[in-house]
Amino acid sequence: MSESLHSIYYRFPKNFPLPMVLDGSTGTSLMREGMPAGSCTEKWVLEHPEVLQKIQQDYVQSGSDALYTPTFGANRPTLERSDLTETAKINSDLVAITKGKAKLIGGDMSPTGLFIEPFGDTPFDEVVEVYREQAEALDKAGVDFFASETNISLQEVRAAVIGIRKVSDKPIFVTMTVDDSGRTLSGDSLVSCLISLAELGISAFGTNCSQGPDGMLELLRELVPYSLALGIPLIAKPNAGMPHDEPDGSRHFDLDADTFAKYVPEFLNSGIPILGGCCGTDSCFIKKIRECADKIAPTLDYSTCDRIDTTSFACTNRDAVEINKTELGEPILADESFYDNAAMAEGEFIYVSIPDEEAADIFIENAPMLMLPCTVTGNTEAIKKAKHYYNGYLLEI
Repeated sequence: MSESLHSIYYRFPKNFPLPMVLDGSTGTSLMREGMPAGSCTEKWVLEHPEVLQKIQQDYVQSGSDALYTPTFGANRPTLERSDLTETAKINSDLVAITKGKAKLIGGDMSPTGLFIEPFGDTPFDEVVEVYREQAEALDKAGVDFFASETNISLQEVRAAVIGIRKVSDKPIFVTMTVDDSGRTLSGDSLVSCLISLAELGISAFGTNCSQGPDGMLELLRELVPYSLALGIPLIAKPNAGMPHDEPDGSRHFDLDADTFAKYVPEFLNSGIPILGGCCGTDSCFIKKIRECADKIAPTLDYSTCDRIDTTSFACTNRDAVEINKTELGEPILADESFYDNAAMAEGEFIYVSIPDEEAADIFIENAPMLMLPCTVTGNTEAIKKAKHYYNGYLLEI
């Protein structure tokens, strides 16, 4: 290997292994062990901690480098839907069930179910605060990193990362859930998500759930040149194929561990070094991933892989565009005529002047309606405010 993976993925913690094997499913594994469908997972785990501990023990014995805590739905709005109110205590108690069972513990975090303005009625900063609360509890309970997974909205996962960063500088892993075209339910593209979240300081990025290993492999391969340039390794946590509901109410997934394992060398050799499983997977799947990772890791060499430099990219949540700085022209001032002028802009991007906080407010109000990525110039603090609320990445000139 001409260059170590940690040198290539310079934003990834040096004390975390690469390749890295995560765990498998929590929810479907708990259901196989008796958790009723429709249960509040967090409440059920607190009442039956020995069931989760056995599942996690099996993952560690099968080769998981890290376990996710059973805190997926332990944010305040989600807990309140099950009439649970002690968010900090619930998170602390759930982490305690997992703590000490593996080399590394990831504080698992999920979408809140809230819809953020202007497409919903919840202010962005309110969602940031929800995540800050949970992150603070997870951090105090002793997690080694944060895992924000099954995300269907770049806007919300941005709030999650910002909230985490208010209380901790520990590594953040982010995985999105996408359809076969590589877009989230909110229409976000994976490239836009990766570039936007890299600016916020994440350590690893990828996809989980919704797909089997075959579809996930093809989508993540397209991200490899970007991840290598950004120094952020890719994560794959696929399902065990497609689910099928049985007459008895159970759910069956169509891939066994041996079939799943055939894809593992392709993930690793394609430049996707963090692997685990999602719905339908169990310790047998993790054992197969571990065996492949141990066999292939010594031969991995990413030095000849293509890299796409993203330093001149701007993106909305949907599209990423490389900006040619020689073709900027005159910027459009963010004033009372901004939207009309920006809507008539020609080309692949909009060049915007944000000279003060009032202009930042106007830009923030109108940006969600603009289809093209924006590059900006102007006052540093005003641009910082605009970036905080922008659903994408603003390239500052």
